[in-house]
Parts: sequence; structure tokens; C-alpha cells
Amino acid sequence: MKKIILGIASLALLASCSSTKKLAESKPLIETTIDITNVVDDRVKVEINPQKIKESTVVYQIPAIVPGTYAMSNYGQFATNFKAFDYDGNELTVKQLDQNSWQIDNATKMDKLSYWVDDTFDSELKHGIYVMAGTNIEKDKNFFINLPGFVGYFKGKKETPYQITVVHPSNLYETSSLINKNTTKEDNTKDVFVASRYDEISDNPIMYAPLNSISFNVDGIDVTLAVYSPNNVHSAKDMEADLKKMVQAQSNFLKGFKTTKEYNILLYLFDPKVYNWSSFGALEHLSSTTVVYPETYSKEQLADGMINGTISHEFFHIVSPLSVHSEEIHNFNFNEPNMSKHLWMYEGITEYFANLFQVNQGLITPQEFISKMQGKIATSKRFKDDMSFTKMSKNILDKEYAANYSNVYMKGALIGMCLDIILREETDGKYGLRDLMRDLSNKYGQHKPFKDDEIIAEIVKMTNPKVGAFFANHVEGATPIDYTKYLDKVGVKEATKTMNSAYFIDAKGQPFISVNKDKKIFFTPRTNSALTALGVKAGDILEAVNGEKVSLANIRPVIGQTMQWKAGDKIALEVSRDGKIVKLEGDFVQPTYESSSLVLEELPANNAKVTLRNAWLKN
Repeated sequence: MKKIILGIASLALLASCSSTKKLAESKPLIETTIDITNVVDDRVKVEINPQKIKESTVVYQIPAIVPGTYAMSNYGQFATNFKAFDYDGNELTVKQLDQNSWQIDNATKMDKLSYWVDDTFDSELKHGIYVMAGTNIEKDKNFFINLPGFVGYFKGKKETPYQITVVHPSNLYETSSLINKNTTKEDNTKDVFVASRYDEISDNPIMYAPLNSISFNVDGIDVTLAVYSPNNVHSAKDMEADLKKMVQAQSNFLKGFKTTKEYNILLYLFDPKVYNWSSFGALEHLSSTTVVYPETYSKEQLADGMINGTISHEFFHIVSPLSVHSEEIHNFNFNEPNMSKHLWMYEGITEYFANLFQVNQGLITPQEFISKMQGKIATSKRFKDDMSFTKMSKNILDKEYAANYSNVYMKGALIGMCLDIILREETDGKYGLRDLMRDLSNKYGQHKPFKDDEIIAEIVKMTNPKVGAFFANHVEGATPIDYTKYLDKVGVKEATKTMNSAYFIDAKGQPFISVNKDKKIFFTPRTNSALTALGVKAGDILEAVNGEKVSLANIRPVIGQTMQWKAGDKIALEVSRDGKIVKLEGDFVQPTYESSSLVLEELPANNAKVTLRNAWLKN
């Protein structure tokens, strides 16, 4: 998953088309019908025909969590009017066990279930579902169907094949990686999808929208981009060249890997006047991804941030956790999750590759790549740096660790960078992290999970003891990483220069203030000349700016005002220091600060650092 501010790893393991068809023929199907032509109060009806139930009591569950989101979603809260019927149409006794589970008694008599589903996009319920993992019901216009929000499973029966019939308006067309039996489209009012088991259902979203899509093939991969732009601002055709360029570069980078034969991108562009979402991004699946971005972004912003950033990250999940994953992922428990220790791999290495391939394939310069890594170093320092990454990953659903989740895209990627440099150094540049992931993919693959407690030892066995020491100290252990130690090996050094800034943030948007556990805004030890001239000290609590009281609720507009200050303005701050209010006043001065940046050392071409750098970035 990639979340923007941030802002994907969802996966369940897709059987091949032939195995899906074989299973569908040999086992009873759970027949599901979703009627999106009949929208009532922004809800649609779902009917489940489980065929003959042998047990006297069964439990139907809608997922509480799905792979790749690392947070509880509780999709069951959006299901209402849950009913079970016998073969004569009489209602059976149903007991709701929790937010996501319903128990049906006398289940041997059950003919079908029915319930109504509301969507998450415009729901008034307070929930924590990421928009890219959410659902949209917009009559005759768009249906954004992450299937766990619509379809559940019978407890203990996740391996049963499914057939999902979607009845839909004739002006809307589906995009999905699920096998659709309606291949001719002579009747564009009903689609019939089949899946070998529930994990395949959860892993294959569907979007219905008016035609706005493009398809192309790159090195045997059929790629489709379907776009819903509510105000018709963007067309898929306008994005085709940038997307094709990115996919081709990724395919080149992944030469030697077993990749997917199909990849579908379901893009929902939201109108910020309708949805004021501050968080958006993408949730990846085995051979598709759901993407949510603002419709107000320009074509250039979408190409740079969405295509080359977010979608490229999701595409790399075909390596991990698709081909390399633990038993916890392979046999995912949607309602009582047992999380894996290895987010450093699933999200961290994926994010690292999403940046590395760009410099490797010439989409960005080496210096641009180094600057991206520097940004990740700076952001990672905002999280708890002395925390075991494997412990955080295993306990990511706990509040203490969940607050550090976004660091998987920062420090997780930096862990990948350091491992890559170690591997290159120890093999004279011949073997890197990409080679390791290819070998792991060949060793395990889509249908063979590794044991969570054994994979690091296996990696060390495949590589060398220095890799083991790094894992012990910085991934399993809690020792912060000294990035200069590894970057020096490839001729990257820190350079410092004086730069202008605003009073509260620097030229790169990094603040001189922060928030403590009591939600108070304080000044950090990192400062600038203007704050020093006013007499601000590290740890001072900011109370007021030019007479205006300051809190988390209004700090953004206050910062905006400080950025407008100019010569001749009078500045007055009130701060709390040692429990007392201190007034700090003075005339405007141009703030300056010492900015450190990572730069490539200018060294002879035959220098050992340059040789290792070239092997790292270009091989």
C-alpha cells in the first residue's frame, strides 16, 4: 500500500485461470449476486446462495481487516438488514456476534442470505478505512468495489469457490482481474465472475464506470488503465504515454523475475469540493491496484506523483509479497489477523525498488535519487528510530506501533538501500538486493510461503555474515542506522550551505516546530537566525503569534501568515518557558539556516567508491 500524505500490500494468492476453472467445476460454488441497478438510500443489495450447508450452525463473516492495510477496517459495519431464509422463504434465526460476524441457526435448512451494503466514501460513520481500500456507490455513475466491503465468507469455508454475478447499468463497464464469463459483452447488463477461493475475491477489486480506459502490452504484460473522472477533467488516453514508459522501465528492471501477465489499474479521481480527503493513494493487489487521487491534479502532477511514484510502488508488489511472503500472508485471517514480522520487506523493499528503478532506468539522475533518499532519512527521524522493525511489524495493529506505520515507506526503504550497498560491496558489485529478491522469488514463489521466524536466517545463509549483523542490529534490533557509514562507501557525502527560510519552516518545508505528547506546539533544537534573534530557545511552547492564540487547530493558517512577513514588520511571540509566559518581540529579519544535503562526491572514474556506486545504481 502507498498512502499519500503519505499513501499498496494487499495480496491474496491468485490461482491460475485453468486451476480456477477446474475448482469451479469440481466444488460447489458460493453464488453471490450484487445488484447495482437497484440503489436505495445509497445502498445496494447482496444475496448469497451457499448451496447445501451440512452444519447445523454456520457463521458468516465480512472482513475486519484485509492484507496490505495494516489497520482494522471492520467492513461489517456497513452491512445492514442481514437476513437468512430457508427453502420456503421463511426467515431463519440470525444472531450478530460482533461487528463483522453473523451466526445462522438451523443452517441445514438455509437457502440464501441477503443484506444491504452502504459505501464508505460518503458514509457518516466514523471509520478508519483508507479511501483506496474503500467503496463507492454512485447511482448510474461509478461503483468502486473493493469486494471485502460487499462479500464475506463462511467461517472455515474460505477455500470454497465463488461465482459473483453483478447486475449493472448498460452504460457502465467493469475493470477487474477476476475472470469474467461475459466475454462477448453483447449483453452489457450482467457480469459473472469466478474465483477459486475467498482470498481471490478479496484480492480482485472491480470498478464500474463509463468508458474511459486504455490498454497496451509491455513484454507480455497486458496493462489496462480505467479512469473515473467525475467532471471529465482527465482521460486515460492522456496518461497512456507516461504509464507505458513507466511500465516498460519496470519490466526492464525486473528482467529475470516471474511477473504477472495482466495488470489492471482502477483509478478514481475525486472532486475535492465533494470529498475533502487529506489522505489518498493506492492499495495494490496481485494483478491490479485501486488508486484514489485528486481530480484537480494536473497531468504533470499525476505523471510524476501518481504514475512514477504511487503506481510504480504498487506494481513492485508483484515481487513482494506476491512471490516472497510468509505463512501469515499466505493464509491470511481476515477477522483474527496474525501479522508478519517483515514489513521491512513487503513495503520497505517495494518502496526502495520504486525509487531505485527510476535511476537505474534513467528516468531520474543519480543526484535526484540521492535527494529522494535524503528526504526519507529526514522524515524517518520523526518516527521512533530506536524501535525494532520486526517487532513493530508483528504488532502493527497495536496503538503503540501503529503510529509508526508510515515509517515503513521511509526507514523501510532505507533498510533496503543499506542492504543493497552491503551486498554490492561484499560481491565486488556483482550481486545486489534485486538479485537477492529474484533468488528468493525462485526459491519460494507464489504458492510456497516462508516461515516468519526463519526467513532472515535463510537470507543470511544465502548471502554473508555482514548482512546478518545488519539485521541483528538494525532490523531485529533497535539500534538506529548511521546512514553516512553506508553512503560513504558509494561516494555520497554531506554538504552544508546557508539558505533563506520562513520563521517556522525551512526552504524544503521542514518545520522548526513540533508537537509534544500533550498536543502542544514547541520549538525544536533545530532553529534559524530569526528565531535566535528573537530569543527563542529549544523546548519553548508556542502560545501566541502577534496576539493570536495558537493551537493545533489553527497552526497551519498561522504558519501561512508568518510566510508573508517582510522587512518593517513587527514580530511578537508568546512562549511558555519553565512554566512562565515569556514575551519575545523584535523587527523582522530574514531567517537563514544551515542546510545539509547529500551530494555525489566528484571522484576519478576509477575510484573504488565510484565503481561501487555505478554497480549500485546502474547494474
